[in-house]
Amino acid sequence: MIVFSDNAKYITAAAILMFLAFALGAVMPMGEGSMADNPLFDGLESIVGYYEPYNPFSIIFLFLKNSLTALIAFALSPLLLVTPVLVLSLNGFLLGIVGNVMASQVSLNAALAALVPHGIFEIPALVLASAAGLRLGWAALRKLKAKLSHAQFSIAPDFAKSFRLFIVAIVLLLIAAIVETYVTPYVLELVMGPL
Repeated sequence: MIVFSDNAKYITAAAILMFLAFALGAVMPMGEGSMADNPLFDGLESIVGYYEPYNPFSIIFLFLKNSLTALIAFALSPLLLVTPVLVLSLNGFLLGIVGNVMASQVSLNAALAALVPHGIFEIPALVLASAAGLRLGWAALRKLKAKLSHAQFSIAPDFAKSFRLFIVAIVLLLIAAIVETYVTPYVLELVMGPL
């Protein structure tokens, strides 16, 4: 697809960054005690309270929450190119930590069941949204450089290509929200028993 080939180097950079952040989170020593006692999960508890398996309102909540993250990575990138990098790093790192904790305190199968079904849509969506942000932010820097040197540079082609990538990410996030609401809990129940 042309939307991917046009953005290949940005997608590659974003995917590598996500992988490195995930790997760092996955090998992070967690110490002793249960997941509930871990201070890293204190902030997540209030967010997770809005999620209820098999409830259509959970789709709306998850979609809006993740779309806001994607929008921040994309829309703020011309102001701060670091924004998509932070979004990828934080999300990858948290994903690695959650997977690590679940695998060590419950089981590897439970960690996979909890993360993979919707993760196959959500992770690429965050990578694509951040890649779109990287492209747009880089174009904004080139525009600024052109302005300072009184040269001509149009940001419009880069915006169009990055925006198409961002739209693909939003569609994937909607699919991820549906899967997380209906498929992930079902797979978890198969692995762990009734939730």
